[in-house]
Amino acid sequence: MGWIGKLFGGGASLERLRKAIEQQRFADGCLLAEQLAGETLTENEAAEVERLRIAAGDGLAALNLDEGLGMRNCGELESADEHLQLALQQVCSVELRQKIEQALTELPVMPELQPPAADGSSCGSCGPQPSTPLAAADAEFPDEASQLELVLTSYPPPLAERYRQKGEPFLQAFLLSHAGEDGSALPLWQQVAAQQRDDLYWFEFGAAQARSGDLAAARVALEKSLQLNGELLLAIESLVSVLFGLGDTAAAQLLLQQMLANGQDPAFCHAQLAMLCLQQQQSEQAVEHVRQALAAGVSDPSFFLLAAGVLEQSGALEDAEAVLRRIPGGGCGGGLSLPLAEFLLRQKRELATLLDTFNAACRQEPENPRWQLRVAQTYLARNWQKDGMKLLRMVVADPRLESELQQEAELLLAAQQA
Repeated sequence: MGWIGKLFGGGASLERLRKAIEQQRFADGCLLAEQLAGETLTENEAAEVERLRIAAGDGLAALNLDEGLGMRNCGELESADEHLQLALQQVCSVELRQKIEQALTELPVMPELQPPAADGSSCGSCGPQPSTPLAAADAEFPDEASQLELVLTSYPPPLAERYRQKGEPFLQAFLLSHAGEDGSALPLWQQVAAQQRDDLYWFEFGAAQARSGDLAAARVALEKSLQLNGELLLAIESLVSVLFGLGDTAAAQLLLQQMLANGQDPAFCHAQLAMLCLQQQQSEQAVEHVRQALAAGVSDPSFFLLAAGVLEQSGALEDAEAVLRRIPGGGCGGGLSLPLAEFLLRQKRELATLLDTFNAACRQEPENPRWQLRVAQTYLARNWQKDGMKLLRMVVADPRLESELQQEAELLLAAQQA
């Protein structure tokens, strides 16, 4: 199975990604989608991975929105703001984004929305994996100027001003792309006059092509963008993702190393290089890049999952736990996140708290037998043999259990019966 297979229980596959979304395991879905972005996929598969990645992002955002509202109702305003800001980073759909923004405005102390870094690395139209696509045709923002300003709120001021100076049909295509309507936007992008096709044009056009699954064309467009402006970080990051999608990992690695040499977005570079090292089963290098990505300020919860897995596999248990504790938990008091709870279960620690956490997960996801297995394992870890074995036998017979979890349950059952 290899090192990465041992770490993640079989490796990424489109079927596992589909199942993660079906079972509402959105953090797993984000991680699997990120892994699959580095695989060689057909255009249809790449498009489906992108659709499922967006579903996973929205799912995580909805969970953080609920947590944020719960924290607000409990008077935990700082924690509420943290959850809502996380949701704002993760969200993809327009309606959900507006709910999150509304929740932020309703906090008793209005938090200041943090814009992306001056290089603009967090803009919503970033390559084949847009983090915050926004709708252009919403009833609350009927005119184009209002739509544009809504999109540009998260852009660095110098870059936002460049977009404001664009004319038609650039802006129409731009707003359609941010509405998730790249199919309608692509013909408009092609209508932009040749003399207006600058670095931003080729970046946006390439990003739209990538999201539509045409990665080869996207590569050409993004490379044209960088020929015109080698410092446009949006285009560089998007090209890295496209290269991973095309399976040209050598070119992606070279581009990432060039970015690092130029001091461009080290958090992004080290996170991507960590993924690359995992795929190449270079465990020591993966650990080093994970540590450097964390030190550079990566804040994506899906990367936290990967980082914690890498650190745990390397034996750095305290560091792995520290990373997992950065993932928000549940309830007004915060609580444990499920990835942290699973980590502690492997260490047989805090078993009473874990039981409450996994039971709550069973209530929230009754169709997902993963949490019933975790409850059974917690029972057995507490030496509650009768209840643990009864539940374990039920879980082993559940056809909904994923194959790697099925194997885990069967091995445990065999060990208990030995």
